[in-house]
Amino acid sequence: MITPPPWLDSSQAYLLGISGGRDSIALHHWLVSHGFKNIIPCHLNHRLRDQESDGDEAFLKELLGPSLISKSIDVAALASEQKLSLETAARRARHHFFRECAASTGIPKILLAHHADDQAETALFNLLRGSSGTKGMAEQHEIDGLTFLRPFLKVRRSEIDAFIKDGNFIYREDSSNTAPFATRNRIRHEALPLLADLLKRDPVPGILRSLELTSDLEEISQIHLDSLNLLDPQGRIHLPTFRDLPTSVQKKALHSYLSDHRIPELSSKIIESALTLLSPDASSSINLPGGQRLRRKESRLFLSP
Repeated sequence: MITPPPWLDSSQAYLLGISGGRDSIALHHWLVSHGFKNIIPCHLNHRLRDQESDGDEAFLKELLGPSLISKSIDVAALASEQKLSLETAARRARHHFFRECAASTGIPKILLAHHADDQAETALFNLLRGSSGTKGMAEQHEIDGLTFLRPFLKVRRSEIDAFIKDGNFIYREDSSNTAPFATRNRIRHEALPLLADLLKRDPVPGILRSLELTSDLEEISQIHLDSLNLLDPQGRIHLPTFRDLPTSVQKKALHSYLSDHRIPELSSKIIESALTLLSPDASSSINLPGGQRLRRKESRLFLSP
């Protein structure tokens, strides 16, 4: 039985990011079954799967009627124009869409249907990429005045499957979820089943426990970093203070700084490259994902286009 997290309030108004797939459809029906009255579903058609994408939008319009806010955008064209990966372009398009929805409705809280198995896949992906250790998604996360909420983040996929089956709810299958060329899909369909076979047990609970431990340690380290006063009044990194830190703390501080400024696809290689800016003899700037640059000028590190 899926129980509401304590921070979710059925008397409040929320936007619901809905794709038409199993997870977001389950979240929609679960909210209805728990007495949430003021939920506005929001759907962005990424136009990445031609007729299938249009079919998702048509399905949701039939299911939800006039309460649905929907928009269509050519994410592939956006990625090409801005020289971004499809994943980054799609994420930016969704964020812009949610800002529009929040502005038109006056509701800044957005519910998303990520669940515990998504969390494990994200943590494993980040660990293997070397971006920041075992790191996953937050249940509550604020960006640019929007609060993203994930009430299913501690719910296993099997529980969602059971809820869908018990309610006989109809949803749309996304064919791209099984595409063998997508890294996240291969982690889901190949890596995790292989780990289960090797370990003779489900690897997801262990990954989630490791994630909780890392989160606890991050809270401690974040308190420490906040006390270092690394930023000047303009939000730039003060290099004389920064250079006095141990290398491990410098890496942590740089990752937090870039992450807070929504630099996508961070990796250990990017952090190592950023550390070269500490040397006065090195180049004064490096390129970052998403078209940004990290610059060194007048004893400061800062971001610029």
